[in-house]
Amino acid sequence: MIARSIFLLYVMIFLIVTSLSAQTYTVAGYIIDKNTKETIIGVNIVVRDHYKGAATDRNGFFSVSGLSAGKYIFEISHIGYQTRIIDIEIEQKSILLDDIVLLPEILKHKEIVVAGKRSEFADPDIEPAHQQITPVAIKSIPTIRGDIFKALKYLPGIEGIDPISPLYSVRGSDPGENLVLLDGVRIYNPYHYVTSSGLFNVYALKNVEMLTGGFGAEYGGVNSSILYLTTREGNSEKLHGEIEPSTSYFNTILDFPVSKNATMMISGRIFYDLVSRFLFYSPNYFYDMNISLNWKLNKTNRLQLRYFLSKDYIDYNFRRFSSYFATTFDTDVFDEYDVFLTTAWYNQAATAILKTIISPIIYLKNQVAVSFFSSKNLYQVDFEYLDEDTDEQIKLFYKTDIRNKIRDVSSKHIVNIIVNSTNTVNAGLEYNNYFFSNDIIINYFNEGKVTKKPYLLAGFIEDQIKLGHFSVRPGIRFSYYSYMDKIYHEPRLSTLINLASDFRIKAAWGNYYQYITSINSNEYELSQYLDNYYPLKVQKPSSSTHYIVGAEKSISDNAQLSIDLYYKHMSRLYAFDYHVSELEAYHFSDKIKPGSGKSYGIDLIWKGRWQNFSGWISYGISKSSRNFPYIMEGKQFLFDYDRTHCFKAVVNHQIHPSLSYSGTLRVLSGVPKTLGSSTKSYYYYDPFENKYSTFLAYTTEDKNNIRLPLFIKLDFGLKKKIRKGFAAELAEFLGAEESYLNISIGNILFLFHRNVWFYIETGNKKLYAVGTNYFPEFSIGYTIKF
Repeated sequence: MIARSIFLLYVMIFLIVTSLSAQTYTVAGYIIDKNTKETIIGVNIVVRDHYKGAATDRNGFFSVSGLSAGKYIFEISHIGYQTRIIDIEIEQKSILLDDIVLLPEILKHKEIVVAGKRSEFADPDIEPAHQQITPVAIKSIPTIRGDIFKALKYLPGIEGIDPISPLYSVRGSDPGENLVLLDGVRIYNPYHYVTSSGLFNVYALKNVEMLTGGFGAEYGGVNSSILYLTTREGNSEKLHGEIEPSTSYFNTILDFPVSKNATMMISGRIFYDLVSRFLFYSPNYFYDMNISLNWKLNKTNRLQLRYFLSKDYIDYNFRRFSSYFATTFDTDVFDEYDVFLTTAWYNQAATAILKTIISPIIYLKNQVAVSFFSSKNLYQVDFEYLDEDTDEQIKLFYKTDIRNKIRDVSSKHIVNIIVNSTNTVNAGLEYNNYFFSNDIIINYFNEGKVTKKPYLLAGFIEDQIKLGHFSVRPGIRFSYYSYMDKIYHEPRLSTLINLASDFRIKAAWGNYYQYITSINSNEYELSQYLDNYYPLKVQKPSSSTHYIVGAEKSISDNAQLSIDLYYKHMSRLYAFDYHVSELEAYHFSDKIKPGSGKSYGIDLIWKGRWQNFSGWISYGISKSSRNFPYIMEGKQFLFDYDRTHCFKAVVNHQIHPSLSYSGTLRVLSGVPKTLGSSTKSYYYYDPFENKYSTFLAYTTEDKNNIRLPLFIKLDFGLKKKIRKGFAAELAEFLGAEESYLNISIGNILFLFHRNVWFYIETGNKKLYAVGTNYFPEFSIGYTIKF
């Protein structure tokens, strides 16, 4: 493995050195929107009659190399903008142009196609597992209220772990193996508890991108996937914004010029659960906010400042609900149940990014950031029933108190070098200084509070070479983790073959290491809303190897079909064994048990538009399994979130510029569950009440020995431009451009199909299915745009 990595590094150095020998010139610059002055990603730049060109990158920056002295005609185009022609003369040096301004062009219909042409943080031309979903598409999906994480679950290979949790699994991996970056800053547990949604306001975002595997050497420290979110930059011409009030939340965004060369964006949301507050006395709420400042210091330097804040609080007691239910329907069925949860968590992140053009062929990005996270999650079940077989009163008692604190201070420095028209080098260094605090109490027994302060130092280099219809991107990443006295290397390789103008084949391979694991709690909490992160110390890092082969075919000018075949070998994974006693484990780390796993499958997606219809349809077939020595004596079992078949569809019908309908359908195989065949009792002494509590656990020799029934969900939405009435008058009063009525209806099939979440087995050995779609979902709200 080491010899292969060193050989790959030598090949990259040789290609770079040999490419530097040619004496050519470069033309580079930024391309911006005329109205907002925001940089534009994915603009195509073509040099007429010379078969050369480029596209703007994640920063809106382009560089066309390999040009000799002379006169050239540059054609600049992008969907939604008027094409611009520029004459350029090169004498005896490379040229850095002033900002090139493009004028927006009004499109007849707004499409909601899942992917754009270019990427904010990756190159989709060579990435086989890249998905890009636009904010327009997210806002068009009914019932999700513009939530990013719910939208992701409509993409192939991405599945929710249960119906009410915002966590997600990517291609058979654990939720703790996913990395979420907001403007390059890691956000830990970016979810809102109250609504099971994401922290991020889609109105504040410029781009949402996902790499479901096989990503390049620039990104590391994670085994499964990367979600990259980019904040909007602001409007440099005038005040612009949107307001979305409703009966349960308020959402707003403002972007405006600060000075001639600076813009700012401020967004905020607050959710106030009035129904729970007044009917069940549950004071549940959350809020979040984004602030973005963008400052063009001069022609070659741009400064970006970002700040993010969110807080969640929920206090839910089943006794309040049951008393309300009992009074309303005159029943005592819930009298013996006592379930409550109290949780609060807090996120905060800030970053400063300086982007510098050192020369037309060298681009430098320096970033410093800090990310904070804190959570306290208290959950208790207390339930009594009479065993009809033994006539014995059985008490079920279980209580968890899990707390997690994180501080992550980081810096990242990346240089991009355009060696020539066929060779681009990307290299960088990263540093992370961590603080972790973990505290777990189960049934009054403290599993041990642990505080750790590791640091991580990493570097990478990758070289993308384009030779006609063939592209290759070798790369290698090196990392040193302070708790492991060893330098780990992670070689990566991606390739692309253009067999025709409308057909391409991609492949990727790579090794990945993860030093921060997630403490699994899905079997011990009602729903796992959080990843409780824990830094490894005694153990080796978790690791995986990705193998991906994909193909893309343009069906027409407006439609594309793509397929990915993947295999993921997870050679080292970790799980927290809650059944290890205090006598068996003297330290918290002794309860972290190693294992392995594998996942493989096929993801297929069609995306595009036809006449007034747009959207995507996907299908996936997969299998994921695990092996842990302490489970079933090391035998293989199905992964907790394995779904064999997944069909998803998102369709929008723009029947009129002021009226559109949308619909979504998901048909998924049920996830595996463990159904006990026998019981055993655990006894715990409560020193506060001076009594023993009994927890009756169902046991079986086989984990995940059943599969839940099929999951089916059909939703419908409507968006209509308001021309009269209160909303139109309010929009006119505010000087707004327009206002929209948004209506969504979810769980349309609730009368015909029950989506089972889990089973409860009572004393008479009967199984009761607990579902999530007993009633339809209905929401209505306004959007005011100005």
